[in-house]
Amino acid sequence: MTLLHLPATFILLCCSTFVVHAAQTFWPAAIPLAIRTPYLNAWIETQHGNLSSNEFPFFWNRVILGWICYIRVDGMSYTLFGNNGFPSNYSLTSGFVLETRVTPTRTIQVIQAGNVNATVTFLSLVDPSDLVRQSLPFAYTAVDVVSTDGQSHDIQLYSDISGEWLCGLSERATQEMTWSTTESSDMVYHQLQLAQPSPFQEADQQASDGTVYHAMALGQGRNVTWQTCEDTVCRKEFILSGGVNSHNNNDTFRNIQQDWPVFPISVNLGSVVSSNDPIVWVLGYVRNPSINYTLSGEVATLRPYYTVEYATAEAALEFAVSDFNNSLTLAKAFDAEVYKAASNVSADGKLYDMLSLATRQVYSSLEITAPQAVGEQTNNMTRVFMKDMGYDRRVTPVETLYAALPMFLHYNASFLKPLLEPLLEQQNSSTNSSPYAAKDIGDSFPVVSGPTLASEESVERKNMLSHDKDHIPNLISNTETSNMLIIALAHAQYANDTSLLHDYYGLFKKWANYLLEQNGQFPYQQSSIDDGMISSNSSNLAVKAIFALQAMADISRLVGTDNDTRYYNSTASSYISTWKSLALSSSDDPMMLTTLNGSQDTWSLPYNLYPQTMLGFSLVEQVLFEKLTVSYGQQIQPSSGDGFVYGMPIEEASGSLGNIGLLTIPKNPHFIFKGVFTAWNAFTAATFANDSVRTQLLGTLWEYASNNQTNDRFSAVYNVESGQSINGRSSPALGGLFAPLVRSGSPGHSNSSLHSNDIETIVGGVVGGIIGLLALLALLLCFLRRRMIRQIVGLSGAAGTRTEPTPFAPVPAFAPRPPVCLPSEKFWREKGTSTRPEEAPLLPSTGNSSTTSNAHVSNPLAIPLEANSGLDGSRQDELLGLRSEIQDLRRIMNVHLVGREPSDLGAPPEYS
Repeated sequence: MTLLHLPATFILLCCSTFVVHAAQTFWPAAIPLAIRTPYLNAWIETQHGNLSSNEFPFFWNRVILGWICYIRVDGMSYTLFGNNGFPSNYSLTSGFVLETRVTPTRTIQVIQAGNVNATVTFLSLVDPSDLVRQSLPFAYTAVDVVSTDGQSHDIQLYSDISGEWLCGLSERATQEMTWSTTESSDMVYHQLQLAQPSPFQEADQQASDGTVYHAMALGQGRNVTWQTCEDTVCRKEFILSGGVNSHNNNDTFRNIQQDWPVFPISVNLGSVVSSNDPIVWVLGYVRNPSINYTLSGEVATLRPYYTVEYATAEAALEFAVSDFNNSLTLAKAFDAEVYKAASNVSADGKLYDMLSLATRQVYSSLEITAPQAVGEQTNNMTRVFMKDMGYDRRVTPVETLYAALPMFLHYNASFLKPLLEPLLEQQNSSTNSSPYAAKDIGDSFPVVSGPTLASEESVERKNMLSHDKDHIPNLISNTETSNMLIIALAHAQYANDTSLLHDYYGLFKKWANYLLEQNGQFPYQQSSIDDGMISSNSSNLAVKAIFALQAMADISRLVGTDNDTRYYNSTASSYISTWKSLALSSSDDPMMLTTLNGSQDTWSLPYNLYPQTMLGFSLVEQVLFEKLTVSYGQQIQPSSGDGFVYGMPIEEASGSLGNIGLLTIPKNPHFIFKGVFTAWNAFTAATFANDSVRTQLLGTLWEYASNNQTNDRFSAVYNVESGQSINGRSSPALGGLFAPLVRSGSPGHSNSSLHSNDIETIVGGVVGGIIGLLALLALLLCFLRRRMIRQIVGLSGAAGTRTEPTPFAPVPAFAPRPPVCLPSEKFWREKGTSTRPEEAPLLPSTGNSSTTSNAHVSNPLAIPLEANSGLDGSRQDELLGLRSEIQDLRRIMNVHLVGREPSDLGAPPEYS
């Protein structure tokens, strides 16, 4: 998605600092502050519409992080965030939160502090088209102040951090930390780290091998001071005097919780009506190397991607400190574009609210690494890894990547390639013999140990059996196989890039054949990741397998293997016919059923129909989508009595619509409960054929996202009746909320019916073809003009010497030549012959009469002359050649236009 060249974006940016739709109505229970990586991940609660700024930020798993910010106005201090912890006799109180706005890149709070309003902007830039920027592990906190009474006020600001950013709660009492402070002409920064870091280890989900930075730019005539000291000393000093001493008065390295060392930076603005420029702190958590990667038994350590441009963390920090204004401009453009796209689907702004919460949440789960050869791989690929945030430490969980797929397709589908590369190269290695796809590539992020195969208790699985169970072995298959095939095709279509399809075609075919061999029509005894229940013949999982086979057909077509294309096409068509006869009820408004050919009184959420909507398949008729929309639209209605306030359940069971599926306790006590209910609702909304029904379902999801009666982040799995979070807090699965924006035919989507061996060839062919047509037209006009002149003047002058009219200057030998356009094989097949006749000349001869006649006889494109033309032989030959050449040129141009498959490729995505 191009963000910086859009007139509509510019108009939105000029309207307001906030990209909002109305007065604040959206009150999530927690809002993101510094959200960049799995370990730079800070939130703050807004539970019960909390309007106080007296709260400490916390890590995504609700462990407190030491981070506080004060503003001092005319000698009275207020907290902008962070618990003050001081007795009442100190002149310190909580600021009053007037307004909170969340955009995809920013969280903005307007806080009243005496006669001043402070606008606090937490900026975590999202730029998926620039891997250097996206991989920078730094976030901004900016404060703008303005007087509310028009008078000048004496204003100072203060922010500090503690060592709680360095490790998890269980280690803070025993881990010793070290620190230093550096001041240059451009910036000042604190740097702190553990005395004995543990590479690639976590404690309570926090890394134990990173370095924390707290920085501010110098200059602009501002009075900036800094210090290192015990928390009660530094904070008290600011409250009493409005600043801190610019020196270290506590250099004794010690445990994180021993006398609580903190690292403040403060600014004295003096007496002002408003700040001319924002006061900006930069907070960072840097790990280098960031990923421990094993491939084919060889271990490598991968470094962050930003190191391709900045050799040291300090150089990257210096750039970040100086780049705030540009980052803010980029962020505003990004937010405006998302707002525009979301408003086209949901004019009430509710979808935009949810996408604003989801965007940073998804991108903060990623580690982007620099190209480096690993094992036998020597192509220096860029690799991206996803942490299974909200659940555990799994590395790039396939079911979560599949749930988040719409977000990556919307923002920049090219970003999927470095996410898929590690999954594919790991499973394409000689050490992997599994016939089906793995569920992840490691269970202890940030250590990539290799493909993890499905186990019966921990991931969705299915035994693909036909009705004739006596003749087909009972084998376990992995639904991640279907996910991988669908993701691979989606990347190729939306990114206009078939490189992965070519590189790993054998792997894709092996997975597709596994689905076929195990008969993906009838899943048997499957334990679903959605509800933990064991069931057979799930219609949802059956249709996903069928779509996966159709995806393989399209993959084969893009790679150019015609036999495979026909085989997988026919299989998918056959399977879908059976599925439709068994999975849909016989009423006029069919619902998806829990089981194939099962009870007509139960239903399940048809979220696995979304691949057709996303990829442009035609397996299920549009009329069925319309009927399903009507049927589920009736279920969403409040008048239905089902009470679907916060979205629809995965399925109905035992007649209890709200207390099922995700809400049931799994029968298997060892089953780890997981699911992505929020994404599945969004997938379903995207498949609805009616805008009002789609908006209604999205509205129920918004009610959950805006439910601040709990203290949990926007979660992937929650109770559909109460809105209580169950699992998946901060999960990247919320990228599925972008599904309503990613539909076949939407901007940026490439038609899956393109028949090509390479998308890049198609793009070049389209451009080259247009140039070729223009060149042919020019040549034709020139040719006709020369013919006319030669017919008037003759080929010889009066003196018997040859005259050659020269209306144009000679073409230099080095000049570019127009491309040659020949009739396609499709054209010759339509003419009734399988290939172009070898004897048919590309352009008819203009020689003597006998030669022309022979060419006419052998050329099926030649045009016969009337018997009584009244022309002599030479004139007849001349006109015959002219008419034949004109007709052939016309046919060639028609073939070039008609024979080409339709394309809406558009420009390639911007991608570094």
